[in-house]
Amino acid sequence: MPETRTASRTDAKLARIMEAYQRAWETHDAALVVELFTEDATYQENPFGEPIRGHDGIRRYWEEATGSHRDVHFRWQLVCSAEDLHVVEWQAEFTRADSGRRMELRGVMLVELRGERVFRFREYWLRRENG
Repeated sequence: MPETRTASRTDAKLARIMEAYQRAWETHDAALVVELFTEDATYQENPFGEPIRGHDGIRRYWEEATGSHRDVHFRWQLVCSAEDLHVVEWQAEFTRADSGRRMELRGVMLVELRGERVFRFREYWLRRENG
């Protein structure tokens, strides 16, 4: 049974992080997003680009990437975990303030934790425009 308890604690850690990530996106709170990451964390939004490094880089990326999002709805679901590495399926819908177009994103996150925070974050997603 110790493995089950460990997995439950790990899942609870991830749930706290993902719920905060959801709140941050839906409320445009870049400071909250940064709190979820270790000081030396990497955030890789594009598998062909260099990872974004550290709190300052993550904050800048987050402010630029989500600054025009309005009426954001974010959902997530844990797919599987192996130790501190978690695969999360997610989707987000929002309206772009600059164009008024409704956007839908669906993707997968690979979230690697160190303690209570994210150490390495990689995501892959597709976009669909509505309207």
